[in-house]
Amino acid sequence: MKTNPSEADQAIAALSAAIERSPREPQVYLQLGNLLAGQDRWDAAERCYAATCSLQPGNAVAQHNWGVALQELGRPLDAIPAFERALGVNPAYAAAYYGLGLAYRRIESVEAALLAFECAIQCDGADVRFCMERVRALIALGRYLDALSELDRMPKQGVHEAHNLRAIALKNLRRPQEALAAYDDAIRAKPDYAEALSNRANLRLQARKFSLALADLDRALALKPEMEWLRGTRLYAAAHLFEWQGHETELARIAEDVRQQRRSIQPLALQCLLDDPSLQQQAARLWTLATCAPMAPRASAEPAGKIRLAYVSRDFKSHPVSFLMAEVFELHDREKFEIVAINYGAASKDAMQERLRRGFDHFLDVEALSDPEIAALCQHLKLDIAVDLTGFTDGARSAIFAGRAAPIQVSYLGFLGTTGARLHDYLIADHEIIPAETRAFYDENIVYLPSYQANDSQRPRPNAKASRAELGLPEQGFVFCCFNNPSKITPAVFAAWMHILAAVPGSVLWVLDEDERAVLNLQQHAQELGVAPARIVFARRTEREDYLAKLGAADLFLDTWPYNAGTTASDALWMGLPVLTLQGQAFAARVASSLLKAMDLPELIAHEVEAYMALAVGLATQADKLAEVREKLARNRHGSRLFDTAAFTRSLERAYLEMQNARLAGASMQDITVL
Repeated sequence: MKTNPSEADQAIAALSAAIERSPREPQVYLQLGNLLAGQDRWDAAERCYAATCSLQPGNAVAQHNWGVALQELGRPLDAIPAFERALGVNPAYAAAYYGLGLAYRRIESVEAALLAFECAIQCDGADVRFCMERVRALIALGRYLDALSELDRMPKQGVHEAHNLRAIALKNLRRPQEALAAYDDAIRAKPDYAEALSNRANLRLQARKFSLALADLDRALALKPEMEWLRGTRLYAAAHLFEWQGHETELARIAEDVRQQRRSIQPLALQCLLDDPSLQQQAARLWTLATCAPMAPRASAEPAGKIRLAYVSRDFKSHPVSFLMAEVFELHDREKFEIVAINYGAASKDAMQERLRRGFDHFLDVEALSDPEIAALCQHLKLDIAVDLTGFTDGARSAIFAGRAAPIQVSYLGFLGTTGARLHDYLIADHEIIPAETRAFYDENIVYLPSYQANDSQRPRPNAKASRAELGLPEQGFVFCCFNNPSKITPAVFAAWMHILAAVPGSVLWVLDEDERAVLNLQQHAQELGVAPARIVFARRTEREDYLAKLGAADLFLDTWPYNAGTTASDALWMGLPVLTLQGQAFAARVASSLLKAMDLPELIAHEVEAYMALAVGLATQADKLAEVREKLARNRHGSRLFDTAAFTRSLERAYLEMQNARLAGASMQDITVL
């Protein structure tokens, strides 16, 4: 309990004087420690509790309080013995079990934490804190149904917190509508509940309800500005709506937070906002440390046979990752590899998923399993290599890899950068994406392929079905397009695009429309930059073949930075639409450059904003120059590395074989270059 500062200061002075007179009185140290703890002066309080326990080791309260102080000082490993000594004196000390559970949870020993909370409940079943923490531990262990059952039995206290935990469990059970209702209940019970507001915002972000998500995040930030990850998530949500007021100031603050090891932003959000591979590495390390248990040990080598290769993802459906990888799965050499899909996304009748089910040797639906259960299943399957196709993107379950799904773990395609802290043994790239000067900013061993991106040579190439007029485009004007996710359009990108439009009379910019508020904001930004809002044309998301056909109505694809187009860039190139990119420093800022190099189109890679704008204007105003680029693209499309799926698959397999051979030989892992 907090005390009045003036009264507390007087009492502290009196007790300090008493200690000087009688330095062997344990109760005086204990009382002083309690007063100091009440003022959050944990360093001094810890010394007092230590003195008490030295003089009176059998004082269970002092041992417990010492453990609490050590916890507050960020020393859970030291706190655990203190709580255990308290329990050695008083085995029915519920608060000591509770403190022990918190300390175990802090060091990621969740099973031990769960046992401690259960002991606390046995000692005092009326204290709702113990029940709440047991639920948190069950959720951390992936035991979501058990967590819901526990919540049904809990005392009718802490209703808002119970609703929040129920929502978390429901969200993880892939029941988003029920989870949303539970978050609503939590916020109705406590309107200033920042954690529930933040959680509801994240659920709304996944549902692409950006305006609603931003409203929740603004409320949460006003209530609890120090909450972990909140500031970065708020800026990321605002980016989807083109809410750019204070953007640069806030981004600079978040960058400094990352430098200072503060948990301000998730790795994917930072990639969209800032081109700094060093900061991206640090953000990934912070996220991995916070969200994944320590890595399980790597399995020992076993006799070689067919390599059992698993691809692990939630995106085995109509999704950009599968649009790129489908044919690779089908073309793998079955004499050398046995191919397994670990699908923690939904099982469905989606046409792409049906194709993928036919393309794998084994397709396992594991959505209902917890992360530890999936890792255990992978171990039971005796996988040799597990490839993470999701990384830190939406809905990722990285704890599967922290649990060591396979002796060799690889990151590829879904997440464009390092996942930090050796969550994966290898990261697949090429020399264009990770040049020598940025190699230090990737914690994995790098696999350098001749060309980074997989592609499906069976993807459709439809003819344009609609006229420009039907698409809302001018029949004669030049059409710049970008169908990247709106969050990739930064203020700097948009300013460059408006400069280009201003320099090309009659031209328009064609972008995705997802949110009415975003449309109005982008039109307003155009107006402020001197461009008529009507020159921004918005396209709704459509089925894949219709989307590909639409690309035929555009003249030039303008890429974004610092997060480039990936699948959207290869879609454009596949349809014969030139892509202009600005090459940056980090992985995500160099992907389009990799694709263009693989197409032998380096002339479409700019290295400065001014050169990017000049290239765009030149291509738009010099018909012969654009025609030359289009002709070269058409010639190169069929013979390029980018769309030679069979050659790509053989290169990828050579990398897998080299990984496996090194493991079986007991050699240390190192970078691999496949020629």
